[in-house]
Amino acid sequence: MKAKEIVLLIFIIVAGVFFYHVQAGKIDVVWDDFIALDFNEYTYQETQVIEPPLPASLKVLNSHGQVEVLGAETDRITFTFEKRIWRRNEEKAREVADELHPVVNKGDAAVTITTNRSDFKRRNFETNFRITVPSGMPVEVTNSYGLVRADQVGETMIDNRHGEVSVTNIRGGAVIENSYEDVEVSGLESNCTIRSRHSDISVKAVPGEVNIENSYGLVDLRGDSQKATITAPHTEIWVEDVTGPLEVRNSYEKITLRNVGPSRLDGSHSSIDIDGLAGNLEINDTYEPISLKSVRGNLQITGGHMSVKGKGIIGDNIYISSSYEDVDLADFAGKTTIVLSHGNITLTPLPLTGPLEVRATYSPITFFWPGEDRYPLEAQTRSSDIQWSLSGNVSIEEKDNLTLLRAFSEVSDRPRILLSTTYGDIQFEKGPSR
Repeated sequence: MKAKEIVLLIFIIVAGVFFYHVQAGKIDVVWDDFIALDFNEYTYQETQVIEPPLPASLKVLNSHGQVEVLGAETDRITFTFEKRIWRRNEEKAREVADELHPVVNKGDAAVTITTNRSDFKRRNFETNFRITVPSGMPVEVTNSYGLVRADQVGETMIDNRHGEVSVTNIRGGAVIENSYEDVEVSGLESNCTIRSRHSDISVKAVPGEVNIENSYGLVDLRGDSQKATITAPHTEIWVEDVTGPLEVRNSYEKITLRNVGPSRLDGSHSSIDIDGLAGNLEINDTYEPISLKSVRGNLQITGGHMSVKGKGIIGDNIYISSSYEDVDLADFAGKTTIVLSHGNITLTPLPLTGPLEVRATYSPITFFWPGEDRYPLEAQTRSSDIQWSLSGNVSIEEKDNLTLLRAFSEVSDRPRILLSTTYGDIQFEKGPSR
């Protein structure tokens, strides 16, 4: 036998002997929360009432279980403590249940509810709390490996590693930390901060500022907010009906915006889809397509290896810089500058309200002339042709592989059009009737 096979055989023998003794009860397993396959589940409950007068807030410290805190029209705190215990028989489970209990400390600033979990060497149990508090009471919960839910309470702080979080109808703001499970937030009266990873996050109807940090998950933000900041690499992002300023940092996943306010997007390998934006838009991205519809404000796009397709962009300034992919703009107006290399450019502007300039290399240009208006035009390309199929007198010069076309030079009161490229044809066509 080879050395690796001998080592594997020894490991299998040792593991078999170990688990035999565990099953026989000769070895007391002390691994936290280890549950053997043939253990049975036993559930026990008890209820306590904390009478007034109460401190201003509630603090809950738990792990490996669920915590629900619900606000109600009451002047006291009532909680049900549930113990889910895994043992081979009820006798052993009852021994644990008799020793496992909640610990309540009524301090000056807060009521603290926790358990004596740390007293147990061998655990294999979960502890769940369902707590009713006076509506609007501030709450702080620390938990792990279980759901935390807060509803109809005051200012809320939750730290729940490897646990789901649900926060609704809060009289104030919320600060939430978790990982590997979903976060759902709705109906806050103030700000919301969420720090997570490997989670799907849903936030709705938060009128204050929203700050979200996540990775390798999903962010879905909907509803009015004063300001929203999302930092979420490797995370798909959807934002809808957020009127305040929006800032997004993302990589390798799609960003979708619907009916939002002024926005700044920093992406890397992030496709971007925007439909409805009121305010200025700034995008820095690479290697994925950008689609824009109905943008009312200034536009600045910088990056490389990304296509840009836009319709209905109206602002004072439009600036796009990219490479190796196409730029296609329709129904746009404002001072426009496009810088591109190694891509096709198609432009269908509205009647011009500002100068239009294209600086390109290795890029053919198709320009659909806006209506019957005349604008002073200069177009040039190197080692390629210019095709003019419109009415009006033009002059064309060719020298040293450079072709230069001028039209309507006598017009001085209209915005100027300047198109320049190399190794790509420039074609002028009649634009659509409006």
